[in-house]
Parts: sequence; C-alpha cells; structure tokens
Amino acid sequence: MSRPDERRPDASRPAGFTLPELLVALVGASLLGGALIGLLWSQSRFHLRNEDGLQAAQTTRALFDGMGAEIRGVGPGDLLLATPDTVSIRLAVLRAVVCDSVGPGAADVFVYDSIPATNLRSPWRGTAYAEPYSGAFRYGDGFTPTAVVSGPAEASCRAAGADRAGLAPARSFRRTSGWAGEFGATPRRGSLASIYGRVTWAIRPSSAPPGTVSVRRNGQEFATPLASDAAFEFEMDDGTVRAQVASPDLAQVREVRLVATALGRNGLAAVRRIVYAMPFRN
Repeated sequence: MSRPDERRPDASRPAGFTLPELLVALVGASLLGGALIGLLWSQSRFHLRNEDGLQAAQTTRALFDGMGAEIRGVGPGDLLLATPDTVSIRLAVLRAVVCDSVGPGAADVFVYDSIPATNLRSPWRGTAYAEPYSGAFRYGDGFTPTAVVSGPAEASCRAAGADRAGLAPARSFRRTSGWAGEFGATPRRGSLASIYGRVTWAIRPSSAPPGTVSVRRNGQEFATPLASDAAFEFEMDDGTVRAQVASPDLAQVREVRLVATALGRNGLAAVRRIVYAMPFRN
C-alpha cells in the first residue's frame, strides 16, 4: 500500500528535449558561433593590418637607408639621368688624393676610401678628378687609369704627408698612368680623384601584388610594394620642381624627391605616404 504523498512520474511526458527547446538551443549556438567567427575575423584583420603597417614602415626605412644614402652622397655633376621613373648617378667606389705628378700622364696617389662595388654588374666605369681647392670635377666616363701598387709611390705619398698615423696598408699607395690621354693633362699634387660606377634607381612594375610597383637598384628589386603612382621629382637651383630634366640641365638639379605610397602585401588600408627629399651634397 503506497503512502499518500508518494509521487509518480508523469507517464504522458516523453524523455529528452522538446522541439522548441532544441530550436532555442540551436539558435543560441549559432549566435554564439557567429559571434566567435566575427571576433576571430576581426582579430585576423587587425593582425593583417598591423603586418601591413610594419611592412610599409620597413619599405620606407629601406628606401631611406639605401637609395637615400647613395643619392645624398653624390654631387650635382654625378647625375646622369632624371626622369619620372628613373634616376641614374655616378657612385664613387674609390677615392684618392694625388700625392705628386711623376711624369707625363703619371701620378702617385693615396687611396683613402673604397667601398665594395655592390650590384654594379655593368662593366661601365669612369674616373673624375678636381684640382686643388676646386669643387669642379672633370669626368672621364669609360676611362680608368692604369694603376699598380708601388713602393716609390708609397715613399712619395708619405713624404707629401699622406697617412701620418702610419695605418694605411701598402696597397693604398699606387702609381697611376694614362691621365693625359683622357684629360689632356696630369692631375696636380693635392687633386682629388675617384673611380666610379653607374647606379640606376628605377620604378618598375612589382612582382607581387598585382597593380603595384617596386623600386629597383640596377635591375634588382629593392623595395616593394608601392602604389602605382610612385614617381621621382627634381628640384632645380632656381627652386622650381620638374618631373623630368634634360641632359644639358642635369648639373642644375639640387635635390631628388621620391613621392610614393608604401603598401603592405595583404592589401589592407595600412599605408605610409612618402615624400622623401634627397639633396645632393655641395
């Protein structure tokens, strides 16, 4: 005999969830899943945008440290080509001072500075020199004097006061010849001389992403990607700015500018606008 307060399960109610309960659970799960997907997508775009910003900053820094250092280090007479998409310059790879003239077309020199000829794949070379106390260089494109390491040249240069600290190796002292055949004269004692190669900075279509451009150094991709409207400009001695400079006026250019927009490879809106002025040294 059962007790009066004993309760029995309702045999009419089925076990498990009802259809409305399942629908409510599914809707809740879909809303939660959608919120999670949206959060993950937002975080992904945030990181991609930051990555683009970092890439744009790195592109800008590469241009400043590479192209800027080379162009700012030359003089107006070293400019060979100036168009909206191309700048060519003479880049000195060896600098020397003339210790003494030792005969017709021959001179002893002390090499006080040299740099590796990085990516100067062209065999094109040239020589320039300026007389003592003169900033005007004479250029011999395609000419390099014959030079040999020489004991007498070392003695001549040391007697003239070169390398007072005695730190330069013997290869820094050279006897050179052939000057008269190119310039019609031999550089005098105290003249400055340099051997140079040709460096071309060019704006060309980028390998990726499509529709962008890159800055190339002697044909090698150096900095990318940039927006397709990137261009060089040239400020003249009179303060005017030109998009292109004819050969007779190249010596009047005092500053090269790169106007561009650095982009990221993900194609998001993180960009860096560049208006980079590169004045020539005096």
